[in-house]
Amino acid sequence: MEFIFFSLFLLSIGIGFGIISSTPLGPINLLVAENYLSEKKIKIVPFLTGVILIDSIFGYITFLGVDKFLSKYNLLGTGIGILGGLCILALGGLGVYQQLNKKGDSKKKEVEIKKNIFLKSSAASFSKGFILCGSNPGFIAFWGWVAFNAKNWTNDAFPQFEINIYNLILFPIGIIIGDFVWFGFFSYLLKKGAEKYSAGILDNIRSIISWVLILLGLYTIYASF
Repeated sequence: MEFIFFSLFLLSIGIGFGIISSTPLGPINLLVAENYLSEKKIKIVPFLTGVILIDSIFGYITFLGVDKFLSKYNLLGTGIGILGGLCILALGGLGVYQQLNKKGDSKKKEVEIKKNIFLKSSAASFSKGFILCGSNPGFIAFWGWVAFNAKNWTNDAFPQFEINIYNLILFPIGIIIGDFVWFGFFSYLLKKGAEKYSAGILDNIRSIISWVLILLGLYTIYASF
């Protein structure tokens, strides 16, 4: 029974971090929106597959790397924790700043999305999602921070179980589920809004996520010492 809880914990934190990684307003969400509104919805699948795949790969590799390598070098692990905490703190602060500016600039909770032509080839769309997401320095810092915290939380909650390459598969599976949850919800809002969509819900979600990131960033820095 304890192993089931351990497995569900790995899956759950994967889902949570998958959702958090997908919500910030950036090129990925904007390209998804533009593609969704300008092409048939099926065209979005290769692009999102590339994004979700690189998410899950980085999540798995960084978690495994932190558990197997950095945990043996406390000073290096502390540095990764502090640096990751500062990056997430900055990401959360930027999110709050963007939301405050958006509220000040417009009275209407609407966002217009300019249509453009997306890549027609499925392979090119997949590659664009994979490379665009994976080459972002913030993306790399984010998953390093995730791995540092996920490892510590898992070890604290289930010290009797050892993380290995097999049971850790549940973590990237959770990330994939989390990504699907966010992009499914995002696509639903786009579908309901057609040419324009109400940004009120998105703004609220992103504001909450931004404040959560700020709190988690501060917690990570504190826990690193």
